Amino acid sequence: MQRRHPGLGHPGFSRPAQSRPVRQRRERLRILVVDRDEDRRDLTCVSVSVLGHRAEEAWDAPGALAALATEAFDVIIVDDQIPGFDPLEVTEFLVAASRPTRRRPAVVVVSTDLDVTRRTALFRAGVVEVVSRPLSLAPLHGLLTRIDRSLTA
Repeated sequence: MQRRHPGLGHPGFSRPAQSRPVRQRRERLRILVVDRDEDRRDLTCVSVSVLGHRAEEAWDAPGALAALATEAFDVIIVDDQIPGFDPLEVTEFLVAASRPTRRRPAVVVVSTDLDVTRRTALFRAGVVEVVSRPLSLAPLHGLLTRIDRSLTA
C-alpha cells in the first residue's frame, strides 16, 4: 500500500507556492596559508580543513611564490612578518598580474601588531582583511564565509 502525505487528500490542503531553486554550493575555497611558525601554520590549516575548505601551506617566500605559480588560490592567509614576503608587495603584485580570465585571490593578513599607517597601506593595496592573532575558529569561519559569498555574488 502506498503512503501519501496526510494533507494531500484533505479538502483544506493547498499546494505550496513554487519552490525556490536550490542554490548550488560552490566548490570549497582553495586557501594558501603562509606562516613561518609551524604550530600556527598547522593550526590554521587544520581549522581551514575543519571548515570544509582545502588548505595548502608554505613557510617562507620561495615556497609561497612557488605555490602561487602552480595553483590558483581563492584566499591567501599570510603572516605579516615573513622575511622576504611582504603582504603589501605580494598584494600589489597580484593586483598587477591579475588577468580577466583568472580571479585574484583574496589576501588576508594576520598580525600581532600593525599601526594605522601600515593597515591603511594594506587595504589600499587590496588586502581584504587584517586580523589579529590568535586566529580562532569562529572568526575564521565568519571571514571565509564572507569571502566565499563575495566570490559567488
